[in-house]
Amino acid sequence: MRQIILLTLGVFLFFVIHAQNTGFDDFIHQKHQRWVTYKDAKQKAWADFRDKLNKDYADKMSHQWTPCSVFAAKPIPKRPEPPKPIMKTDQTPIPIKAVTYSEYVSAVTYDTPQPFQPIAHPDNEQDAAYTFSFHSTPCKVHLLREMYFSLSDVSERTVAEGWRILSASGYDILADDCLNYRDQLDLNDWGYIELIKCLSKSFYGDETNEAVLMQAYLLVQSGYKVRLARSGNRLVLMMPFTTTIYQYSYFSLGGEKYYLLDDNKDGGSYYVFNCKFEGEKTASLDIKKEPRFFDESTPKKAFASRRYPNASAIVTTNRNLMTFYSSCPVTSDWASYSRASLSRKVKRALYPTLRKQIASKSELEAANILLNFVQTAFDYKTDQEQFGYERPLFGDELFYYPYSDCEDRSILFSILVRDLLKLEVVLLNYPGHLATAVRFNEEVPGYYFGVNEKKYVLCDPTYIGAPVGDCMPQYVGTSAVIVEIGD
Repeated sequence: MRQIILLTLGVFLFFVIHAQNTGFDDFIHQKHQRWVTYKDAKQKAWADFRDKLNKDYADKMSHQWTPCSVFAAKPIPKRPEPPKPIMKTDQTPIPIKAVTYSEYVSAVTYDTPQPFQPIAHPDNEQDAAYTFSFHSTPCKVHLLREMYFSLSDVSERTVAEGWRILSASGYDILADDCLNYRDQLDLNDWGYIELIKCLSKSFYGDETNEAVLMQAYLLVQSGYKVRLARSGNRLVLMMPFTTTIYQYSYFSLGGEKYYLLDDNKDGGSYYVFNCKFEGEKTASLDIKKEPRFFDESTPKKAFASRRYPNASAIVTTNRNLMTFYSSCPVTSDWASYSRASLSRKVKRALYPTLRKQIASKSELEAANILLNFVQTAFDYKTDQEQFGYERPLFGDELFYYPYSDCEDRSILFSILVRDLLKLEVVLLNYPGHLATAVRFNEEVPGYYFGVNEKKYVLCDPTYIGAPVGDCMPQYVGTSAVIVEIGD
């Protein structure tokens, strides 16, 4: 009898729980349906708003072009660097001496541009169909041949009609594909601009007006500040940046420099469409993360400190990263080269052996090991000798190119100290020379700068054989501009 009662109770509980679960499932389903309905309504509202913005933009584009003069590209400033590295021969004690500086340049912070509203893929979208290669890295996006359009000329009305075609033919989904690749490949703003140029030229061909208009559309939808100009039968794209860049012609619009992003360096007569788009932001050249390009290893090279021979490594780099760095404009922001850091590939080869050598050392001893490594592991030549023009190197590039000079070594040393010693570093911009200064947690002798109650001790990666705290004789008493590196 007891078993029958228990069995009956169990069956009863089963049906009760099942009924409760069914009710709960219905509740969850209703909540999900409400969310889907809300999401669809929100996405439609965003899409409608975006469509209206693009329609208004195209309407203005059909008539609001004004004549404007272009300014010639600024050449990269020449630095009168010594043809040979300066060797330390004087063994007199280094004084503990405060030195003056002329200016302190704070690090610039910025936010990566984003679409003013999310761009959503429809649920019934087709598979990505168009493939192209970006620095040997395969990419696939939603771009169909039937989306191809052509411009008969670059008159206001023709360009505006091209913008309307782009707005109505699935290019928003393409913009979202590109933004996803920006995240997947860890591209900075310049890398993203290059990605879109690569895509548009692959689809429409090099130096075509259709490719330029496609670039402008995708960048505008992605949240970037962009302007268009025309000269003769040529359409050109221009953008401002958070810092000065060299070797690019530019327009001055509202007190801001808009650089022509093509190979044309000549002056000429231009008509400019100078109209804001909702939420636009200025691009930066900062590289916060290493771009994730397909890895093609360069030949291995050996590097070793003369004073500390065990501080050595055999290093290879990624050829595709080197081609990307070569594409980056030369900028006036020295600190941006240090913030780019080193690639994972170089760190894996270099950092274990350097960490082993500086383990259990004081900050001063460890900094001297790193300093001598940078001073003596690389061959010296000026940029004029190696490239024929001034060209600062990113950290990885010192392990790729055969030679380096003062700014290159200062950039690398600042990266090593920040990564391996976790100490704050600033760059010292002297007339014709770049060095560094380190903020130690222990008392360190030598020349130093006092800034906001902080003490930065001079470290010169190009004064060969000089220890921490020493200064090249020709710069003793010379004021430097202190450049904060930041995060």
